[in-house]
Amino acid sequence: MLARLSCLAWLLAGAGAPGVARAYSTPDAYAEGAYQGGGGGRWFTGSPADGLGCGACHSPAPGQQTYPFYVTGLPANTGYARGAQHVVVLSWPEYAARWSQLRPNPAAPRIPGAALPAVGLTAELVAESGKASGTIEIASATATPAELCEQTRPNLQPRLGARLYQVRPGVPARLVRPDAAGVLRCKSGQLGQRCIVALSSCGARELRFTWTAPPTWEGPIWFSAGFVATEALSGTFEQDSVDEITVPLVPRGTSGGDYNQRLRSGCALFAPRLPSSRQGPLDARRPLLAFGLVAIVGLLARRRFVRARERS
Repeated sequence: MLARLSCLAWLLAGAGAPGVARAYSTPDAYAEGAYQGGGGGRWFTGSPADGLGCGACHSPAPGQQTYPFYVTGLPANTGYARGAQHVVVLSWPEYAARWSQLRPNPAAPRIPGAALPAVGLTAELVAESGKASGTIEIASATATPAELCEQTRPNLQPRLGARLYQVRPGVPARLVRPDAAGVLRCKSGQLGQRCIVALSSCGARELRFTWTAPPTWEGPIWFSAGFVATEALSGTFEQDSVDEITVPLVPRGTSGGDYNQRLRSGCALFAPRLPSSRQGPLDARRPLLAFGLVAIVGLLARRRFVRARERS
């Protein structure tokens, strides 16, 4: 409950904030301020750079069907090598099938009152050092049909479902545009730089990108992602399917098992639940933010404010 209240307070900060959080209706909302109903700088990937995952707000109803998402292409078993390239594919076949059932004819006019599906996904790779996390590239010119939005008009060329955002300290997030070759590219090479991959709610069935590991050893690099899906868009946080994944990628030649064991036994601000070795999707993993610490900081700040007023 505390996590959801904290998330709601973040999204609706200020008395003049709107009453509806747009959440996954459009990925651009994450980059907007809290007063406009956006994320206020948070992307809810659940990474060490973000802290909060989408599960902090969204929750399924009891007995509700949940939709997992799948990740392939990460060097989770072998570890990453400096400068090595990996094609990472995120997919959600169960929900994609349900989307097609709810929207068998995307070009048909919308029926008032009919259920409107919606989906959202954010993901990033963050180095534990806080510095170089590598380069992310998305080839829009050679995208497969599964990566494209559904075709809503016969004469309309389907657009790419994925979006890429460049996040830099102290400046607004920037939506990355394709270059002359149709490639979206974002590099994280300095402290605090982030590259966020997001999904438009448009009927795409896959999200594919190429990750190039940094040219220097940066210790473990975390892949974190959150996936939210609903069969009926309502504008609330309830009755949403939530799946989250956190995967630490250690440098090649080091023991990932030892690192995972230290994570499970150590003390940290959040405790990542790591993927199991079972087949199928990696387990939904929700980082646990230290809300107690945040509350203590808030209380101390309030106490200092009260004392300052008493002195005056």
